[in-house]
Order: sequence, then structure tokens, then C-alpha cells
Amino acid sequence: MNVIIIGAGDVGYVAAETIADVHDVLVIERDNDVAETIKSRLNVSVLHEDGTNPKTLQFAMETHKPGMVISTLPRDDSNLFVCMMAKRLDPDVRTIASIANPDFMLEPRGDGTDFADILISPELITAEKMYRMATNENMVDYEYIGSLGLSLAIFAVENGQGVIGKVVMELPSDDMFTIFGIYRDDELHLDVDTMEIHAGDRICALGTLEGVTRLNEIIGVVDIAREFVILGGSIVGRNLARLLSNDPKKRYVKIIDRSPETCRELSKILTGVVVINGDFTEPDVQTAENVFKVDCTISTSRLDDTNLLMCMSAQKFNARKIVSRYFKKEYEDIFTFTGLESIIGYYKIVSNEITKCTISDEMAIVRMRSHNELFFNHRVGHGSKLLDRYFGDIPLPEGIRIVAVVRDGEVIYPRLDTVFRDGDSAIVFTNLTREEDLARVFGKNIVAEL
Repeated sequence: MNVIIIGAGDVGYVAAETIADVHDVLVIERDNDVAETIKSRLNVSVLHEDGTNPKTLQFAMETHKPGMVISTLPRDDSNLFVCMMAKRLDPDVRTIASIANPDFMLEPRGDGTDFADILISPELITAEKMYRMATNENMVDYEYIGSLGLSLAIFAVENGQGVIGKVVMELPSDDMFTIFGIYRDDELHLDVDTMEIHAGDRICALGTLEGVTRLNEIIGVVDIAREFVILGGSIVGRNLARLLSNDPKKRYVKIIDRSPETCRELSKILTGVVVINGDFTEPDVQTAENVFKVDCTISTSRLDDTNLLMCMSAQKFNARKIVSRYFKKEYEDIFTFTGLESIIGYYKIVSNEITKCTISDEMAIVRMRSHNELFFNHRVGHGSKLLDRYFGDIPLPEGIRIVAVVRDGEVIYPRLDTVFRDGDSAIVFTNLTREEDLARVFGKNIVAEL
């Protein structure tokens, strides 16, 4: 498919990087330096023009003939304008707009003729992920797979928790979740049903939101998370504060920002939240507001250096849990090197959302921690090696696991006696990229190139 991306900033660059190997991408960028950078680094075509100019957009669409237009400019109104113009030029083109301010998250009518088919808000997604990770005490990573209505979560197992020593298959799942992998000593194990859980393990689970919340409780919660401090009154911070304050369980929420104007605005729009005007990087403010003595400290600054500083300070004062975001991909290794796990990468959110919107489920649903750790959807039918076979009779190479089956809209976690039927969708996880290994299990030409 031909795709046009308007803007090569944080979102646009990651979007182009994510789909460049799958689709024919044209990037429109008016900044000459940025345009030259993306041209030299990515396998895409670049048009050095202003993508909000209707004549430029018309020329690009007439020459590139896109099936999709993605607008990732800094201004939300510009993104909606670009999508409207694209629809005017070609009503059949699929349009995606990146939105920062939730006030611009207008609900599409469904026919896509008014402004955009899909709205993506990395800020709102970040706030939701932070909320889930903060309120589930053992959770260190979270992803929602909207196409399946399922949650993907990773949990940390620490010394003293009741789940230690238990075998995975003996845990009471009530068919609400399945454990499909365990990270142990930096190695991902997929054949986990008979594994005994150890301290230090990182448990990977797929299930309903209720199911992964239940697994958090099964792992063991000594101190329930009730008190939260949010550092930064950004869009992420204020939406996170709203989610926490509206939680059915009673949560005590404090948000700190150095801007008096921002604090006045937060005081008007947030209820049940204590708003503090102060510089949270200052030790006096940290001490006075007990920044590191609550159940969870959450850093939402747009500056990676600031977030890293707060995380390291939290470690120094033995904070119970800290959740942070980061923007630049290079900072992932720095955060990880310090031992921080509950971190949310902006580029990963954008990459996953673009993957969901532009790459078919057969190619990739969502990626986990590494680029080659991904879920894809295999449709069972004529030519599939799964058709009419028992799950227990299918030899799965190391690095491949069938995690779930979607049948008539219902999610089934397969057992040994589960038979794959025509029309089933098998949700597969793999950390391999060798097509021959996948083809041996699912059949030739069944698994698209990953």
C-alpha cells in the first residue's frame, strides 16, 4: 500500500520507520534539515514542502496515489485539516490524525467523511498505561490490544511473594488470562506451563483487564497502592490524575508542577486532586511533599533528563514504585541500565499504534519489549496446517507459542484437546523472524512476511 505521512517529527519519524519495510511511504516535511535526515536514514521518499498547503497535498496524492494519509504535525488542528483535505481530494483514502490535546479527540461519525477515520493520541495512551501500571502493584509493562479487547501485561515477582514456588499451570486463571511467557535471567521462556515461578521472574500474561488485575492479586500484594504523586502537569499528568481520582477504589492523588498558571488550570479541571505549585526537582519540595514516600511516584515530564533524574532520586530514597515516560529511543538503555522497569517509551507507543492501523493482523498485532517479539493473527482455513488438528498434537518450535484462539467473537485459551476449526483466528506470539520455522507450523504462504 502507498502511504503519505505529513510531518517527520517525533510521531512522523517513528511512523515512517515502523512501516517503511512494509509499505511504499512518502514523507512530506517542510523543514529542510529534518527532511534530509529522514531521507538519509529511512527507506522512504521525501517531499520537501508544506504538507498543510492544499496544492502540495493534491500534488502528492495525485502522484503517489495513497491508500492512507497519516498527519503527524505538531498542531492538532493542522492534522485534522490535512485529513479533511485528503478526504476531499479522495473520499476513499483512509486518514489518520495524531492528536495531543484530548479536546480534539472528536468521535468520528464512522463513514470517515467528516475529518478522519482514526485519531491517535500518544499522550492519552501514555496516561492510560501509567494508570494501569501504577494501580497494579506488580505490573511493570502494559499494552491494550483493542482489536481483541485483551490486555497484555508483564508482572515482576519479588522475594517473599506467595506465588514463588508454584507451577504456572496450577495457578487459578478462571479462563480470564493465560501466562504465555516468563523472562528469567534476561531470557524469554515460552514453554512455561510446567515451570516453577522464582523470585526475579517477569511473568507475561494475556487476558481481559479483569483477568490481568486478578493475576496481580495472585502474585501477591502486601501494600495496596493508595497514595500517588504525579510529577508534571502536562497533558499526560492531568489525564493520569483524572483517571486515578475517578478510580472506584479510593486513591489519594497529588500533582506537582512548577508553573503557577498550569497549577491554576489544574485546580479548575481536577476534582479530588491536591495541586502543588513547586519545582519537584528541588530537594526541599521533595521532602515537604513526601514525593518518594508514597505508594507510587509517577514522572510525566516531557524532558528525558528530568524524568531520569527523578527516577534515580526515587531509587536513592528507596521509593516503593516509580513509573516514568521517556521520549528519545536512546534513553531506553539508560533507564534500563539503572534498573528501572516501569518505563513507557513514546516511540514504542507510536510504533504500536501505527502498526495496529497500517499493518494487517496477519503481519503484526503488537510488539513486546524487543523488535522481534510480536503477536500476529493466523486465520485457520484451507491450506492451514492447524485445520482440524488438536492443539496438543501440534509440534511448536522453540520461540513460537499459540496464545489464544478467537472463535465467533469469543477468546479461548487453548488446551491440549482444543481442535482448530475453519474460521478460527489463532493469536500467535513469536520471538523469531525465520519464516521457515513459522511456515512449518502454519503452512506456506499462510504467515505473511514479518
